[in-house]
Amino acid sequence: MHEGPDDLVQAIDQRREAGSFEAAQAALEQAPTDDAFQMLRVKLGLLSGTLVPDAAMQRLIQLMRRTPDLPGAKALYQEASKRAYSSRESSIAHSHPPPPVATNTPKR
Repeated sequence: MHEGPDDLVQAIDQRREAGSFEAAQAALEQAPTDDAFQMLRVKLGLLSGTLVPDAAMQRLIQLMRRTPDLPGAKALYQEASKRAYSSRESSIAHSHPPPPVATNTPKR
């Protein structure tokens, strides 16, 4: 029986849920580099504490820009944001809004 990518993502995530971060990490090292596996790498790093929430959020933003409907990405982003806020880390999700965009109209 041949496992598809979704089955492999699920199998690796089940290892993580069982608390076997090492087994999940070892399986991810052999996994493809597509966005679903990249998101799983971020998830594993965030939940194991090897990836700080701000870095996880930055990576998730990149993934969601490439694949807007990436399953689980939005929920993982919210989890990273919540962790950043609760640990009182500076977070892009809780920062000041960006400066206004300059227009091409000359000042008078």
